[in-house]
This record gives sequence, C-alpha cells and structure tokens, in this order.
Amino acid sequence: MNHPSTVTELMAEAANALIRRDPYRLEELERISRGWMQTADEELAQIILLQAMIEAADLLLDTPSEIKHA
Repeated sequence: MNHPSTVTELMAEAANALIRRDPYRLEELERISRGWMQTADEELAQIILLQAMIEAADLLLDTPSEIKHA
C-alpha cells in the first residue's frame, strides 16, 4: 500500500480507492493528510474532499466502476 507524500500522490491514491469502492483506504488517507505540514485551509479542504469520497464509496459499494484505473 502506498504512503503518499504529496498532494498529487494523495489525490491519485484517493481516486483509485474510490474507483475500488474502498472506504477504509480513504479513511487511512484522511489520517495521513492530517499529519502533513500545511495550512488549516488546505487541511480542511483535503479532509472534506476525502470524507465526501468515503461517503460516496459507501453508497456505491455494490456498484462496479466504469472507470479503468492505473
């Protein structure tokens, strides 16, 4: 499992987790991003985005993705 160290890596990993319908990985990514040195606004934006993705992954759990991920 990747441990992202940049916002780009975090977003790519989050997108793949949503495509896989993996709320647990999204929760892990949320915890990782909370530990980064960044402004409060940047952290809040990432947390809200990841929480929305967690909710979406839960809602889509039984629906396969049409997106082919890397």
